[in-house]
Amino acid sequence: MGDQQQSPQTRARPLGVIRALSVMKRGYNGALDRLTKAFADRQPAAVLVGRRASNAAYLIDRFLDSVGDDVTTARVSEPCTSPEAALRALLEALRIDPGQDNLETLEGKAERYLSLQRKLGRRTIISFECSQDIEPWAVDRVRRLVELESREKFGLMVILAGRPGLGRLLRKPPFDVIGSCAGQQIVAGPLNANETRVYISREARMAGYKNISEVISLSAITVIHELCAGDVARIDTLTCMSIVLAEDQGISPISTTVVRLAHDRLNNAIEKRRKKNGADVEQQVSSSQPATGRLIVRINDKPVKEQPVGQGHILIGRGEQCDVVVDSHVVSRHHALVVHSEDGIGLLDLGSTNGTYVDGRRIDQHLLQSGDLIGVGDCTITYFAGSGT
Repeated sequence: MGDQQQSPQTRARPLGVIRALSVMKRGYNGALDRLTKAFADRQPAAVLVGRRASNAAYLIDRFLDSVGDDVTTARVSEPCTSPEAALRALLEALRIDPGQDNLETLEGKAERYLSLQRKLGRRTIISFECSQDIEPWAVDRVRRLVELESREKFGLMVILAGRPGLGRLLRKPPFDVIGSCAGQQIVAGPLNANETRVYISREARMAGYKNISEVISLSAITVIHELCAGDVARIDTLTCMSIVLAEDQGISPISTTVVRLAHDRLNNAIEKRRKKNGADVEQQVSSSQPATGRLIVRINDKPVKEQPVGQGHILIGRGEQCDVVVDSHVVSRHHALVVHSEDGIGLLDLGSTNGTYVDGRRIDQHLLQSGDLIGVGDCTITYFAGSGT
């Protein structure tokens, strides 16, 4: 009898429970669902944490792609070390000139903008995507935005994204108001196997490929997922390297063998970089490799360095494993790749956020000519063919 009395309750709840468990198990897509629901519920804030900034950035990409054209979006991707810097970056993202105004005037501009949005019936999403690098007093500006939205109902949603340690800061007064308005943190975890397939297919379409099966086999995508453990940045790098090797060897579509070879070459490059950590850039290519050119590297006011171009590939980016390290927040961890092929020396953008440029023109891939000026964030690199001085 007791069992019969409990059965209506147990039958009334399973669907909701199953759905909740399903969202948790879906991992990345579950996080996207939660972010979308927070916006639909007019939640003033959302806290997005993940060990990999690239996974969080991709999640925000997907979320912003899903909102309507009547929603204004602004992304602040650089670190903010002061309240003024945070507000200036925000206003610039909203296409408002911050000028040289003081903090009070900057706040007034932001509030007037939000008031206008409310009058126009438009909602606004602002994401701060380097929250682990934002100083506490800059986070305080985010807190004030959240409190302003809670009070005035402008239709604003603030996304604060960072590494898991961000949660510790948001548990401390006065920042805990952000956490209370955001509710439970959303975790941007690694992609699962299916999400990796969706991601690679999406990137291939953006690169102009109509049929992904003509570019890479399903089994090769599975291997990429396994080797990269669902890390978006690593997936980008390994896929791009696989494309380069497949084109060099005339293989289509990309096979599992090509993927594993690309993975081995990337690991060898990382290991080589680690062994030579601290050495000058010009000493990082084996002297036994025949020189086919050189890169003259200029990074802001730092001394000019020369990188010989041999038979191997040269990785450019912010990551410490790169051959040419550009320590700048506008440069991706794996930004671009200089490749040696039968056609000559090529340059390949590795899906960087801010792009790779040759003589001022943004490129995806380019066959380098002597004298070409390469732009990677704050860094300019000039390519010269041959081994002349």
